[in-house]
Amino acid sequence: MHLRTKLILLVALTWLLSASVMYLLLSSNENKYVKEEVANRARSITKIVALLPELQNWIIDPDKHEQVQEMTETLRKETNVDFIVVFNNDGIRLSHPNVKNIGKHIEGNDELNALNGKEYISVAKGSLGESIRAFSPIYKDGKQIGAVVTGVSMNAVEAAIQRRNMQMLGGGMLVLCIGIVLTVVVSRKIKNSLLDMEPQELARITVERNAVIQSVHEGVIVIDKNGYLQIVNEEAKRIFAKGGITGNLVGCLAADVIPHTRMMDIVQSGKVELNQEQKINTVVILTNRVPLIVEGEIVGAIATFRDFKEIWELSEELTGVKNYIEALRVRAHEYRNTLHVINGLVANREYNKLKEYIQSLALTDATEFEEISRQVKDPVILSFLQSKRSRSRELNTELIFDSNMKIPNIKKLEFRNAIITILGNLIDNAMEAVQLSEKKQVKVNVYQSDGWYIEVIDTGCGIQDDVKKILQKGYSTKGKNRGLGLYLIAKIVYRFNGKLGIQPNLPQGTIFSIYLHPE
Repeated sequence: MHLRTKLILLVALTWLLSASVMYLLLSSNENKYVKEEVANRARSITKIVALLPELQNWIIDPDKHEQVQEMTETLRKETNVDFIVVFNNDGIRLSHPNVKNIGKHIEGNDELNALNGKEYISVAKGSLGESIRAFSPIYKDGKQIGAVVTGVSMNAVEAAIQRRNMQMLGGGMLVLCIGIVLTVVVSRKIKNSLLDMEPQELARITVERNAVIQSVHEGVIVIDKNGYLQIVNEEAKRIFAKGGITGNLVGCLAADVIPHTRMMDIVQSGKVELNQEQKINTVVILTNRVPLIVEGEIVGAIATFRDFKEIWELSEELTGVKNYIEALRVRAHEYRNTLHVINGLVANREYNKLKEYIQSLALTDATEFEEISRQVKDPVILSFLQSKRSRSRELNTELIFDSNMKIPNIKKLEFRNAIITILGNLIDNAMEAVQLSEKKQVKVNVYQSDGWYIEVIDTGCGIQDDVKKILQKGYSTKGKNRGLGLYLIAKIVYRFNGKLGIQPNLPQGTIFSIYLHPE
């Protein structure tokens, strides 16, 4: 933050605090003053009305009660109060701004003292709402014949208070504005003399900034508002070099040295672009582009990016680990169920049935392992497919491995993880798709020829949506935080120069066919 800005904020805050304290003190006194002023005015009007001889005569003469109403209404309008109400010793109104209330008992429950000959001020809620009310008794020949009350509604009082407070607030704001103008003038002189900071401070900040930018494990480039490169860190140079861009890029026009750059578009639009793929000759990067905004003005743009291949290799490794964990979870769950059965048979001393159960387990496991191990030589994929077979039993789904399936031992970790990612997502999706079908069956085939072929066939409900749409990141009909499986598969197919086919499995279901050509 600039020194000028700090000074302005400091002065503004000081004036604001001072003005706030003064406003609170003055407004409190002003509120009290306004209410006292209203009460005194109402008391004066009430006394004058109570002393009018004509009014006294009309009160005791029933034929003159209409003139009581006319007089009090005339006085009310001239004195700018909300009501002047005359009532007799029984509390019955002889006048009222609302003629419908004439003849009714006065409201508010604060009139008894007035009927007992007392003058006073009260705040009560009557037929016209809450108001400040001034009471005075009316006498004729030394004998009380009634009373009069003059009132001003609290809404009118609050409105008067608000007007006075706004006047004070406006004065305070004017003083604040004058203070800010004076501060700007003074701070400009200070800024010119100090140049915002000391030279050693500026040097230290520059060194620290460069150290941070060079140490991050992402490419970072910065351009000014004219599109010229101002910063290119070491990681950015390394990635550019992989794409054939070398040399000192600082000071060059970004559009001339970086293919397909959109940095100037960010400067012009001011919009943020996140997780965008960009091709730099032979290198694909995943980049974030953000405008640089200083004091509300766009002064350039910054881009951070990483090699997409490196990100993809890391994600494949993480996906493989996740699939290994899921495989272990399924096997552990299956073995836990098996132990529960064995424990029950032992507890019930069903030793013959226990022997038969253990023999059947051994025969089943041996048969399944022998069947799959003949076809799958890679130990990791073998364990993974065994876990999927166990999972299919949990879901009461028939998982069939084609008799022609052949998977050799895969030495390249990246490609093995890709195969596991494809098989894991396709088999899981297929088993989920068949749960509502009468025939719950999933067939899997993997083999090598001129490349790798993977086929997963299910008897589910089929795919109703557009194929391009279901391959988009985040698209799913199964709820939030879904829609990544097919997107990852599409990325793997692109990574290994392959093809992806999706077609119906007549009479019911879907066939996923994938071809991969590993490097």
